[in-house]
Amino acid sequence: MEIKRFTLGPVMTNLYVVSENGHGFIIDAVEKSDLVTDYIKNNGIQIDFILQTHTHFDHVLGLEYYKNLYDIDVYASSEAIDIANYKNYNLAYDYDDLYVPIDRYLNDDEIIKNFNIKAIKTPGHSLDSISYIVGNVLFSGDTLFKLSIGRTDFPGGDYDTIINSINEKYRVLDSNMEVYPGHGEKTTLDYEFNNNPFLM
Repeated sequence: MEIKRFTLGPVMTNLYVVSENGHGFIIDAVEKSDLVTDYIKNNGIQIDFILQTHTHFDHVLGLEYYKNLYDIDVYASSEAIDIANYKNYNLAYDYDDLYVPIDRYLNDDEIIKNFNIKAIKTPGHSLDSISYIVGNVLFSGDTLFKLSIGRTDFPGGDYDTIINSINEKYRVLDSNMEVYPGHGEKTTLDYEFNNNPFLM
């Protein structure tokens, strides 16, 4: 499995292209970028779908573009049904024409069979935060960062909830699991549980 990270957009958000055997998917359609489309084209990757870790504006500015370009479905948490296009939750106050298209809403512990991806709901940063486990890799969105955690001062955020999400959903996973967050560098669960000041 290949994981390519692109850091894009107004607040340096990570977009990931995950691929294997000529097929792949995007995690968090941050922003339209030739860097992304050229990488996909040059490596002969067929993009099958998009996974959103949540629907804050900085993670979805390129969502409609990539969805239409590759004619694919967008997956997000079932908690996004009523809030994805509501500015008080997606925080898109400066983007009047932003539309967040979602085709399939995921439940907790749902499996996406194409790549055997497990979706786990991890609210706290936002109501619709959801993480994805692919093999021994965790895509944590804005729930867990290297030596930090996601902000909880946005609408729908809650500090106790994000800590509970990490303790209940992440601590039961393999501690050697690599973590690819929504912002910043990758890390591991073991490193965070032993060094992250919010988790000690």
